[in-house]
Amino acid sequence: MVFPTPEQANLEFQRLSKTVFLYTPPTTPPANSTDPTTILICQWMGISPKSRSLNTAYNQYRSLYPNSRILSVRSIPEYFSTATASTRRAPLKQIISAIDSDPAPEKRILVHLFSNGGSLSFSDISEIYKQGTGHVLSVTAIIFDSCPGRPTPTEGWAAMSVGLPKGILWYPAAISIFLILGVIAIGRYGLGIPTFLDRVFSKLNDWELVDRRAKRLYVWSDADKIVAARECREHARLAKLEGVKVETLEETETAHMTALVKDGKRYWSTIEKFWKDTK
Repeated sequence: MVFPTPEQANLEFQRLSKTVFLYTPPTTPPANSTDPTTILICQWMGISPKSRSLNTAYNQYRSLYPNSRILSVRSIPEYFSTATASTRRAPLKQIISAIDSDPAPEKRILVHLFSNGGSLSFSDISEIYKQGTGHVLSVTAIIFDSCPGRPTPTEGWAAMSVGLPKGILWYPAAISIFLILGVIAIGRYGLGIPTFLDRVFSKLNDWELVDRRAKRLYVWSDADKIVAARECREHARLAKLEGVKVETLEETETAHMTALVKDGKRYWSTIEKFWKDTK
């Protein structure tokens, strides 16, 4: 297997909405192909389209499965603060036609979720698809990279403070985050009200929304300060108790969302084998 560098040219995506983008390969797969027909990538919160890590994922998938379509879904920072559920889901309505436009007679969908941004997007996609079609989105396999998590206030700060402005503008931005985290903490710990990420955690093991037959690969790191390994382990354990086929890739030293680059050979070899064993 060849591991392309992230400096290779980015793929050309068609913009379907504010958050949904589709890459269509120039060639059609051979009739006997067992590669994914569509790869659904649910990005992590606030990642730039020029991100080295995101483009590494695109290039690795292009190398592994050159005839696969790639549907990429952005996760915007305000989705974790001020945006309503209807605002968050409105751009995702294109997802039904985008998924169903897969021309393969036998669709093989590989879902790759990155962090809580990806978890939230896929939870929304699953609900939109169920509401729009009346049935659960059929997928072959799901990769949970550093997700899903139910962050503590400390972990929430670690996630939301990434990318804060420098200098004097840091203070009002930080105060806004503290206020949001304070309200969430009062509701969660004082009043017993689950956060939206608590609900996402549960929804991703809700078989009325998510395909129970899909094989799963969970990736986590003991060094992750944003989505704790304990959360990923617990979600994997609960899925396995329900009869889901689960595999894991455990890191010990990589920070949040860095294994795909810093431990790239092991990471992508594991994904390649995971898909091969799924078929």
